[in-house]
Amino acid sequence: MNLGTETESVEFKESLSLLDNGLMSLTAMLNRHGEGTVYFGAADNGDVCGVSIGRNTLTDIRNCIRDEIQPRIYAEINKCTDERGKKYIKVSAQGDDIPYSYDGRYYVRSGTSDEQASNDMLRKMLASSNADIIRQKTAPTQQLTFRSFFAILSGLRMHPKDSEEFYGHYGLLNQSNKYNLNAYLQSDNNDISIKTVVFEGHDKSVMSRITEYGKKCLLLTVFEVLEYFSSINTTRVDVTEVQRKEQPLFDYQSFREAWINACLHNDWKEGIAPVIYMFDDRIEIVSYGGLPYQLSQEDFFRGTSIPVNKSLARIFQAAKYTEHSGGGIPAIVRKYGREVFSFADGMVKVAIPLAFDREEVLERKHRASLSEGLRRGLTKNQELVLDFLKKNPVATLEETASSCKLSLSGVKKICLKLQEQGMLERQGSKRYGSWVIKLS
Repeated sequence: MNLGTETESVEFKESLSLLDNGLMSLTAMLNRHGEGTVYFGAADNGDVCGVSIGRNTLTDIRNCIRDEIQPRIYAEINKCTDERGKKYIKVSAQGDDIPYSYDGRYYVRSGTSDEQASNDMLRKMLASSNADIIRQKTAPTQQLTFRSFFAILSGLRMHPKDSEEFYGHYGLLNQSNKYNLNAYLQSDNNDISIKTVVFEGHDKSVMSRITEYGKKCLLLTVFEVLEYFSSINTTRVDVTEVQRKEQPLFDYQSFREAWINACLHNDWKEGIAPVIYMFDDRIEIVSYGGLPYQLSQEDFFRGTSIPVNKSLARIFQAAKYTEHSGGGIPAIVRKYGREVFSFADGMVKVAIPLAFDREEVLERKHRASLSEGLRRGLTKNQELVLDFLKKNPVATLEETASSCKLSLSGVKKICLKLQEQGMLERQGSKRYGSWVIKLS
């Protein structure tokens, strides 16, 4: 069996006597690309030659990694067998906390060679290494479960394990080997509230409804939000011309990119989640924390990606939510232009315009039109009473007459007339009921 060729992220070692050199190569690959794989029991040309694997061999490798590589990594160590029965060991790891050292020394992969890092190279690595705050910060509780997270990965034919290696590999443990904020985000029960808020009109003066999607595995929440907005993305068909035209309410792919980007680059350390606001004419996706310090707006629009939360990005990539390409922002710009983005007060906002009125907006406008038509036929005193009862639904007729400076008998006649017209309704008893304004 042949395992391929050595690359900047793959190394072959014939025997475990070369364990030190193999793990040194692993750190060199991490420093170059953030990931690497070493095979023990394979010749330089990739042919499996086999190694002897004892009862404690894998444990010894794991202990050596723990003791000699800094910062700590969580490697996946697997015993493999080829079609001829020859055994070999695969050691793979990912990491963003560069620079990594082996036995106190730093190396960088160059082609298929490992070169000791110069002081200048070390300075560059340190400058390019972004602090992954959600990986460093300890979760508010260590009593976490990951049923949804495991189910999502299993559905993608991955093999999640309840093990230190698995949690470490996906950045769910900090350097103290405790669950971190990233783990908290992926757990089944957390206090991170993620909402969508619908308003009536073009501003936030009248709220229609709030829907809670959070307080569960973030991957599941992201999926549920995408599913909901996919379901409301209705299509309008124009058959007035010779060629049939179909127009969606909004470009779903742009929404998807904006929403995933908001979750991926949000500043989670204070427990503040991104939010979606829906107005009559647009959808706003708001994330907090602003752009990374090193990223200009011009680079942002070009699609340059500097993940704020590297460990979270790895999970999103594993779940097929995002890729390394960085094409999401340019795709939104091509569809809607740069003007849909705004940057202020540590926030990034994407305002996706809606192509036409939703059904609920049309109904509301229709009711308003009917109400306006009815109001045109009202007298000044009828409007006075109606407006007072709208603001004071539990007011008595005596209070209404006093406030409107009208006679009690006059107010009684006005209320009766408004009820006959269907603009006013009395609910409950005469003494403890309330007034309900209809179509206003």
